[in-house]
Amino acid sequence: MSHQVHTVRSDENLEAARKALETLGVHHRLVENRGEIVAIVSDRDVLRNLSPYVDDIAAQRRDEDTLRRPVYSIATFDLVSIDHTASRIEAAALMLEHGIARLPVRGIHETIASVVTKADLLQATLTCLVAERPAAYPSSRSASRAPRLGSREHPRRRHLARWPAR
Repeated sequence: MSHQVHTVRSDENLEAARKALETLGVHHRLVENRGEIVAIVSDRDVLRNLSPYVDDIAAQRRDEDTLRRPVYSIATFDLVSIDHTASRIEAAALMLEHGIARLPVRGIHETIASVVTKADLLQATLTCLVAERPAAYPSSRSASRAPRLGSREHPRRRHLARWPAR
C-alpha cells in the first residue's frame, strides 16, 4: 500500500534532483534538512522551475543557472502527513481536502515511514469492490488485473456504446 521514502537534501541543486527523480522512476521526493523531513518536491515542481531551453542547443547561461537553484527554493514546506494508524478513508479524505496526490505516513517514532499515493488508494478501493462483487469479474482475474472501463470485458461496456465518441 505504501512506497519507500526517497529523500533529497534541501541544499542539493535542481539538476541533481531531476536526475534522481528520473533514475528512481518516482514522481516525488521528501526534502531532508539536518536529518529531518521538512518538505516535499515533485517532478512537476522541478519541471515548472527549469527553463524550457535548459537542454536545448540554444540554451544560454541564465537557462543553465536554473539547474543550480537549490531544491529548498521550490519545495512545498506545508507538509501534510498522516499517522500510520489512520484508516484508508482518513487518508483519502485528507488527500482530497488538501488537493495532494502523495501523503507521507508518520511511523511509530513520528518519522516518515512511507508514502501513500492516490493510485494506492484506488487499488485498495478496487480490491474491495472486486471482493464485494466477485461475479462481476471473472474469477481468474485478480483485483490488480480488473478490466478497464473501456475494455470489452467490463460489465458496463454496453452503457459506453451510448456515449458519443470524441
